[in-house]
Amino acid sequence: MKNFYAFMAAMLIGVSAYAQGPVTRYLEGRFSDGSRSQVFMEKGSHAIGLSGGYRSFHAVGDPETETGYSLLSILTVGDGQVQVWNVTPSFSTFIADDLSLGVALNYTGYVIDTDLNLDIRDMIGSTNDLFNLNISNRRMRHHSGGASVVLRKYVPFFGSKYVAVFGEGRLQGTYGVSSSDPREEDDYNVNRKSYTYGVALKAGGGVAIKLKDNSAITVSIPLFGVGYNYSKQDKLTTTMESIKNPDTGQWEDVAVPVQSKSHMSSFNATRNLDFLGIQFGYVRYIEPRRR
Repeated sequence: MKNFYAFMAAMLIGVSAYAQGPVTRYLEGRFSDGSRSQVFMEKGSHAIGLSGGYRSFHAVGDPETETGYSLLSILTVGDGQVQVWNVTPSFSTFIADDLSLGVALNYTGYVIDTDLNLDIRDMIGSTNDLFNLNISNRRMRHHSGGASVVLRKYVPFFGSKYVAVFGEGRLQGTYGVSSSDPREEDDYNVNRKSYTYGVALKAGGGVAIKLKDNSAITVSIPLFGVGYNYSKQDKLTTTMESIKNPDTGQWEDVAVPVQSKSHMSSFNATRNLDFLGIQFGYVRYIEPRRR
């Protein structure tokens, strides 16, 4: 694990060096007028920011045909609601003109209250019903927090000192707790709680629009990333067993809890534009004092 963290740190340093080279030249060629005298934010300045995002959808199924709303042809959502939100406060210092290095705190949460059906048989060319997963009458919750080291490079848009595009790299560590429970107390489905530790290197881009009071509105979107996650899961299953009542001598069905533990690790890489992950933010810039 130590070697993995060292590898991620080395990649972040590489992003820093790379941002000053080909990426900078590419952005300047696309979005700058070629003049290097214009600076969006000078060295020694500070930035205090807050960004976040929220998205949701509500699906309504047809009770007569017992069908719901389909996503990507593999996920069917019955009646239910899905909500996802995130908040990120940040602080950074400009270590060079238009180049900032800082830290950010991350909080993400979601609530899924629905019936789901996941059918991946078409994706793998199978007719086996084992690949048709039903999640009936569930409420799923997730909360995670963490911290990031953020390197961001600004490039004035065609020499403007009020509009700039930027690219950024993030080395991020997170810890999250997820739960999945039946929506009704008398439902003897499985209760699960998962604890996840993760580290990731992410890259993204966006645009910053300055306001008159030396602040800015930002819009950013993730572009690609690599990450490692380790999860531990506690599972509580309630089964019905027939037990003889010693007082009456009758056999009765009694709910008996069965607890188990498991764990999983995964490495993932994404390189697609995540338009659902768009974040809107507000940044306050503090320029260095003049002597």
